[in-house]
Amino acid sequence: GETVELATSFQFKTQLENCTSIATAADHVTNACRCGLMASMDLARQRLQELAAVSSELTAIAHAAFQLSQVIRYGDVRRFDPAPLLPLLEELFVSGALALHAAANCDNDAAKEIVIAIEELNRVSLEHHDRVDDVLWLHRLRQLSDADDRNPLLSGFACATLLERNLIDNDDLVREVSRRLSPGIPADLGAGWFEGLAKRNRHSLLARQALWEALAAYIESLDADQFKRALVFLRRAFGVFSPREKRQICENLAHFWGLDEEKAFDEVVKPLSDEEEKTLKDLSEIDFGDL
Repeated sequence: GETVELATSFQFKTQLENCTSIATAADHVTNACRCGLMASMDLARQRLQELAAVSSELTAIAHAAFQLSQVIRYGDVRRFDPAPLLPLLEELFVSGALALHAAANCDNDAAKEIVIAIEELNRVSLEHHDRVDDVLWLHRLRQLSDADDRNPLLSGFACATLLERNLIDNDDLVREVSRRLSPGIPADLGAGWFEGLAKRNRHSLLARQALWEALAAYIESLDADQFKRALVFLRRAFGVFSPREKRQICENLAHFWGLDEEKAFDEVVKPLSDEEEKTLKDLSEIDFGDL
């Protein structure tokens, strides 16, 4: 090109012609906006719209919707009119909400990516509640939260997302915890659900004494083999808690058990022995799906 702008625009056009992913197309929209190339951004929007009509992959849809929402949100700062992007954002959001339940029928590796997708769509819902179908999104979250036939981590995460939005009261949460963490539920499923629940809004969870009493009762109900299954998921869940949060958990449980709070916390934070480290390492390498 004769100028940097023309050369960059040509490069954008070439990349868009070879683009087959809505996630990548959304990134091109963002990059064109940052570069102030409005013609290139419109080309990227058109390509994104073409791909959105034939895509059903939740993670790509959620990423595209989130990227688009950020461009729209900061459009005034970058001095361009975001109005042409709004109908596409609405379309992507509905597609993502409708794809959620089917996508949640997955293994734990795939669930890690879907957790990100849920976070992205939920942020779009909060930031553009006046434009997107928020009622549909909350309905689909509730459907996943209540489901027994989806990945338990994702059901727990959906429950935590609703809890964070004040759409689940304390009594409903306690009932769901009691249902999920019961002797009749396989240990890896119950603990996996709690892992998902603990991924968001931990401050709210810490303040609910009934939840920790239900968790303590659940662990006490497990036999040795079930406890080993549950331990892998529970250790991973509690690994993201800060030392201060762990101290509060110890206070909750010590109060429930009638123990000294400081002694309970000291037991939790003391270093593991070599034998204990090896046992945990061996447990983490077990494929419970084969048992």
